[in-house]
Amino acid sequence: MTFILVELAKFEKPVAAIVTDLDNLLYTMKKLHEVTEPTQYPKFWNEEWLQRAIDELNTRKMTPEERFQFARYTAINAEAVNAEKAAALAIRTEAVRLGLQNGLSVDLVAKINGVSAEMVQRIQHELTAE
Repeated sequence: MTFILVELAKFEKPVAAIVTDLDNLLYTMKKLHEVTEPTQYPKFWNEEWLQRAIDELNTRKMTPEERFQFARYTAINAEAVNAEKAAALAIRTEAVRLGLQNGLSVDLVAKINGVSAEMVQRIQHELTAE
């Protein structure tokens, strides 16, 4: 049997540097009690396994009113993340359209925008159908 000891006080990774599930868990354990607004949630807190752990930790010591507020904040955060993803996709799609309309190749447009060539080809097909 192996035991791993972690000193949370020494865990200083910023959100941008967190890559592994262990990092996610350690960050959550250290910072969860400091978060007061849904806008402060790091994106990885929306991962299902971590969300279940957070819910379990939080709901055990909450009053019914606090549970309601937590569920509300979680829903607001999830909605904000989904809206952000949709907005980012819309911006990428428009950038792809502009690149194609200005004569750039499918591969170059895909590379510049960080999307697949298939997505660019789909948008190109939509443009030619218009």
